[in-house]
Amino acid sequence: MNKKREGILGKGSDKVYTLLLRLSAPLQSWGSESVYDNRETDDMPTKSGVIGMLAAALGRKRSDSLEDLVKLKFGVRIDQQGRRLKDFQITQMGEKLNANLSYRIYLSDAIFLVGLECEDIDFLKNLEEALRHPRFAVFLGRRSCPPTQLLVLGIRDNNLYQSLLEEEWLVPDWKRKAFFRYSDKRNLRIVADAMEGTAIKKDMPISYSPFRREYGYRYIREMPGKTVEKNPYFVSTDQDPMMELR
Repeated sequence: MNKKREGILGKGSDKVYTLLLRLSAPLQSWGSESVYDNRETDDMPTKSGVIGMLAAALGRKRSDSLEDLVKLKFGVRIDQQGRRLKDFQITQMGEKLNANLSYRIYLSDAIFLVGLECEDIDFLKNLEEALRHPRFAVFLGRRSCPPTQLLVLGIRDNNLYQSLLEEEWLVPDWKRKAFFRYSDKRNLRIVADAMEGTAIKKDMPISYSPFRREYGYRYIREMPGKTVEKNPYFVSTDQDPMMELR
């Protein structure tokens, strides 16, 4: 394995940079295995889904090469898991066929921090610019799931894991209280590409061609997560609300 490839996977000594994305929407869906009528979703964004989003932003066709994009080291931090939502669908297939019944599973109100690591900062800048001004519309897994709020957080001068670990928790302040009902601390899971992971996942895109859609395997590893702590919700001030009544 050459030195450049090792750097992409995190073992080289060359300088690396990380592009951070905020994936948040009312609905997301990241299926990596299910097909046909019942479409499941994974608990976090898939590499194939995010690479597809990058390819769309760059204006690439489904038959175009993905070689440069799949070399990006990919990682996810789960800031808000969201809730699973099942959508029952009926599709009319014509007068001579029975209606088609199917299910689509979504993640509702989820927030993920995604990182893409590379040695080539110019390449990351091109991706950043494309996501800010996409050639084709980008979606969070399915066409019914457009992203909301800020998608691109910018490029960090650090490796993938440190960038995911050090980035501020993406859940808004007004929603954080609900996360600390039973504990004063919370661990945000971080899962990333690895040379030799603890698991393998079949979501490495090879081709998006409708005539020959292919996916390969990649190693993934669960890294030590980011710990967030409960903050005091009531801060003492010098204001006396009864002053005017005295």
